[in-house]
Amino acid sequence: MRFTLKSVTQCGCRLGTLSCQREVTNGENTHIIETPVCMLYTKKGSAPWLSIDMLKRIEKLPPIAHMHLSSLSDLSEAVEKFQQGIAKFTSMQDFLVYISVHDSGLEIPSGYNTKAGTAVWNKAGKKLVDPQLFIKCQEAFHPSFYQALSDADTDRKSGKKRAMKAVDRTLNFLDTILELHKKSQRLRDVGVFGSIEGGFYEEERKRSAKETAARDVDGFVIEGFHAQDEKNETFDVEEMKDLCKIVFENLPKGKPRLMHAVWSPDQVVMAMELGIDIFDSCYPWLVTERGGALVFSFDFDKTPQNEKDAGSSEGFEISLNDKRLFLVFPLVFCLVSNIKPFFVLLFHPFSRCVQAIGVDFVVSL
Repeated sequence: MRFTLKSVTQCGCRLGTLSCQREVTNGENTHIIETPVCMLYTKKGSAPWLSIDMLKRIEKLPPIAHMHLSSLSDLSEAVEKFQQGIAKFTSMQDFLVYISVHDSGLEIPSGYNTKAGTAVWNKAGKKLVDPQLFIKCQEAFHPSFYQALSDADTDRKSGKKRAMKAVDRTLNFLDTILELHKKSQRLRDVGVFGSIEGGFYEEERKRSAKETAARDVDGFVIEGFHAQDEKNETFDVEEMKDLCKIVFENLPKGKPRLMHAVWSPDQVVMAMELGIDIFDSCYPWLVTERGGALVFSFDFDKTPQNEKDAGSSEGFEISLNDKRLFLVFPLVFCLVSNIKPFFVLLFHPFSRCVQAIGVDFVVSL
């Protein structure tokens, strides 16, 4: 894969292109993606509540499908026997595939990583993944690019000793993975992203950035700022702004930067201004799962106080269980089915676009 940085705007946003080889029926072709870009959030390789046929009907989808080792690890043997990679196995061959270690939308128990490997969690429970097993999985899945194994189990409360351990483990994992990656014929055209760790300690962040940049990686994953728990949505880009600037000063400008988080719309804008190129998109799924919908006025407010009120129509999120919506729009009929395809409601009186998952048609009022 190849990243080309075309320009940097006055606000700090990086504009570039990401070129990746993608297998097609008659061989391979080059897929070019403009950045900044978000990725399509998936569960076990499929968009939540969407069949592949329904997915194909939606225009302007993200070009990269974001999959997770934690949910796919149990499928590695089946995909290996399939021999055509995870993209075709899940009928997502129209997308580039990126595989991260964890699912940003789920809570991850803390304290289970070791120097031998990283603990991933799925419905079967905990599974310790070492570099050898990790590469075996990647050979079976054959993604477009993947995040190397890492120890991101740190947050603001983590001590310096824990931050140092996270950096050391991640670098050791990366060295082993890069060595195994180079020996693998199956992975010769697959990109590797190294992870930048170090918690909230400037020295460790610098060390992680410099050491990772010295390795032969195709891009960088910025993580380790927040634990993945029930407070996952409360993280604030402002808290990590200064550390991110220090990290980016020690990374080459010509390689992409990816960050996992629960990105609300205002946080995405601020992160782009910091210089992040690729984002995941688990936030809409989380909103949908609690019966909410996203509402955009396209007026950016860095501190939308009313976002805390899930029933408010003034923030980014409204509750679909709010009875006021039924009073204002009594004639909204929903087609109920066993799946929950994508839909958009256009509320003309308020000039708002509500996006959620729950019915399978477009209603204009």
